[in-house]
Parts: sequence; C-alpha cells; structure tokens
Amino acid sequence: MSKELWYSLGIKEQMSNIHGEVVRMVRARNNYTDGKSSEDRSQSYLNKIHDLIIMTYEDPKNVQREQELVDEENELKRWMNKEVDDRYILRYWEQYTNAIS
Repeated sequence: MSKELWYSLGIKEQMSNIHGEVVRMVRARNNYTDGKSSEDRSQSYLNKIHDLIIMTYEDPKNVQREQELVDEENELKRWMNKEVDDRYILRYWEQYTNAIS
C-alpha cells in the first residue's frame, strides 16, 4: 500500500488493517504447527506488520503516538517469542477493529 493511501486512513482504520495482518500471522503459524503448511510464514507477516507500524508512525497525524506504536510492536514480539498466546494477541489487536465498528 502506498504511503499516500495509508496516510488517507484514520488511525483506527490503520490499526484495524494491521489487525487483519495479525490474524493472518497467527493463522500462518498455526497452519505450520498443525502440519497444514510446510512453511512457517508468520515471520513474513510480522515483517509486513512492522512496515505498516512504521508507516503509521511516520504519518504526520500520528507522530505523537510513537510510544503506543512501539508498545504494540513489542506485544507482537512477545507473541513471536511465545510469551503470550494466540488468544491474547488476537484480543489485543481486535480492540482497534472493534473501535471502528
């Protein structure tokens, strides 16, 4: 997604889109763990999420949200390190989608 298009979204829509990628990331790891996929693609989703978080931070209207965005990315790293479970990370990110519903 281009920066211009990303910047045209409000913060809640940006976070909701990131939530969609989080769902895909969790699904990718579970598919690998369950033997439904021969490759664990969760890291590639994490990389995409990282890029979206960076674009969100760089969006001029979101500059004051630096710490919040760092905290959110740290939660993703905790999930990747298996410090928190799927249910936790999905509910954590679901709050943004619920906020715009």
